Amino acid sequence: MVQTRHAEGQALIESCIVIGMMCLLLMGLFQLVQLFMAQEILDYAAGRGARAKTVGFNDFMVSKTVRIGAIANAGALMVPERSGGGPWVQWTRHESPRIPHYLQSESWELDAILNYALWDTIAWSYPASDADILHFEVHQAVPLMFFSNVFKAFFSGSAVPMQGVADIENHYSLYLQ
Repeated sequence: MVQTRHAEGQALIESCIVIGMMCLLLMGLFQLVQLFMAQEILDYAAGRGARAKTVGFNDFMVSKTVRIGAIANAGALMVPERSGGGPWVQWTRHESPRIPHYLQSESWELDAILNYALWDTIAWSYPASDADILHFEVHQAVPLMFFSNVFKAFFSGSAVPMQGVADIENHYSLYLQ
């Protein structure tokens, strides 16, 4: 095959374009997986909140239960501060032991026990509490955490509004007779 002077380097340029497109595709796939995981976590948090509501817990306890259920969507740990070690060391020594204490605490103690950057973005609701089937919803604007500058070309904002839903039979009347 005879190459002309004008074709030199064409394969290199084509390879760079293909590699760039492959990277963009893989970054998009990675972001979609992150959003799928966030949806699963919101569904889990809605299930935990619905269960807490059906057995008669007050709204404050339901709120704490939903927050604990959504820890994986809660962003960076604010309290307690990181003290070295990897993520597993951080979880087993500092975060996990504080969860029961967090659930037993009063509202004025909560932020000093356990706090995450995005916990304030998590909201929940249950439209009709006296129905036989409790419909429970958890809402969060999930931020695009990975490659957010790249995805600003495709999304108008830096967060995707998501909702987790759980429907459960209302049992509180059996427990609170």
